[in-house]
Amino acid sequence: MAAATRRMFVALAAVAALAGAPGGAAAQQRGAGDPVFTVTNIPVDATAKTPLEARDKALLEGEKGAFEILVRRLVATDDVSKVGIPTDAEIEQLILGFEFAGERTTANRYIAQLSVAFSPDRMKAYLRAAGVNFIDSSAPPVLALPLTRSKAGVAALDERTPWREAWAKVSAAGGLVPMPAVRGDGADAKLIDPEQAFVGDVAALGRLAQRYGTRRILVSVATGEAEGPFAVTATLYDLGTGDKSTVPPQAGVALDKLVDAAVKHRLKLEDEWKSVAAVSRDFADVIVVTVPIKGLDDWVKLRRRIQTTANVREIQVQSLEQEQAVVRIAFVGTREQFNRALRLQGLAIVDGAAGPTIVGQ
Repeated sequence: MAAATRRMFVALAAVAALAGAPGGAAAQQRGAGDPVFTVTNIPVDATAKTPLEARDKALLEGEKGAFEILVRRLVATDDVSKVGIPTDAEIEQLILGFEFAGERTTANRYIAQLSVAFSPDRMKAYLRAAGVNFIDSSAPPVLALPLTRSKAGVAALDERTPWREAWAKVSAAGGLVPMPAVRGDGADAKLIDPEQAFVGDVAALGRLAQRYGTRRILVSVATGEAEGPFAVTATLYDLGTGDKSTVPPQAGVALDKLVDAAVKHRLKLEDEWKSVAAVSRDFADVIVVTVPIKGLDDWVKLRRRIQTTANVREIQVQSLEQEQAVVRIAFVGTREQFNRALRLQGLAIVDGAAGPTIVGQ
């Protein structure tokens, strides 16, 4: 299997079961974990002499698949091959918990969806031993705003379209970039209409972003008639910095391939996050910066944004006054990587005569 095809397969594995598989309560759970280190909804299907043996076989195969998906999530593509395949006993030690859902059994067959939570500390240790750089935190959330455009115009936000349904499945799956989809309810309709979203009306997008508590919105458009094929495009708006970027377009997307197209959009954003957050732990630095603030509430919000920056490891407040804070920040990676990670949080370092200053954007 070609590398690109394999990569798409493991990315789709986490959402394939969401395409209409039967629901049901969890069959077993041994714990819950960090969403970054949790792989959800892996389809498992195994046969054996008895349903119980088939279930055990499905669990083992599913855990191996979950490990592969997680490695490809956390590690840069070029480094995946450097991560050794663990033994069954090693995988068991890496796992914090698992959960089955949507179970179906026959005399010798077991079918379900498996979610696996890995221990962050043990998984990090395993990857460090492999000598690869890896991600250990999620990106700031990106609001997915799927639009369907035809000869009749842009469909209403509350209209159920195949493209909206595809994004609902992708949004529900775990990943490095949390991507909730707009609800398309009456409150959304008061903030933005479909045409404003399509043309990228920044003021309207800003109102929508404020409602969902995010700074970045991906306007993802599928253009075509009801049965397809569709031309799929997307634009990422950063309402904090004013930046705008496009995602590579996809042409001739069949109706039954819309989930794949949405996954490709998400993979693009995850690759960008990896380029910022997958920094070498061999490089570390410290910087003392001034943070202008408008009061205690403002400082609390800014500190939270700095703390959740991908490569920040420690913040020490050296002084806190009414209009500014002076902080010592320890981070891993280079100064350039730190700057890029801050930018994703809507922050920036400005060098001045009095020293570096972090400002919000």
